[in-house]
Amino acid sequence: MISVVIATLNDEARLGQALGPLVAAAVRGVVREVVVADAGSTDATLEIAEDAGCRIIEGGLDAAKAAAKSDCLLILDPGARLRLDWEERARAHVESGARGPMRLNAGLLERLLGIGARCLLVRKS
Repeated sequence: MISVVIATLNDEARLGQALGPLVAAAVRGVVREVVVADAGSTDATLEIAEDAGCRIIEGGLDAAKAAAKSDCLLILDPGARLRLDWEERARAHVESGARGPMRLNAGLLERLLGIGARCLLVRKS
């Protein structure tokens, strides 16, 4: 249903925080894939992403968004802390049938996905 796209650059200390809540969502079918757009990490970022089953795209966020398989993209900061109920809220938002970009303002996004969730839920154009 949702492709998660995470832009990284030497984020080994933060990436696990964002990936943790996505595992259960992938098992339940809410998250179809996680695509990591890496800008040349020299730490263990790529190893963490690979171990978590992420698809890695070298280069920018645009390349990763284009490579994503789902129409709906959750563009997530590598240090985001998602709320426990983020999955249900994101699913409801996606299933609402909205067409075109699903750009959420920061206040709504924070309520939807959680404290510190620097991310954007959009539809591919």
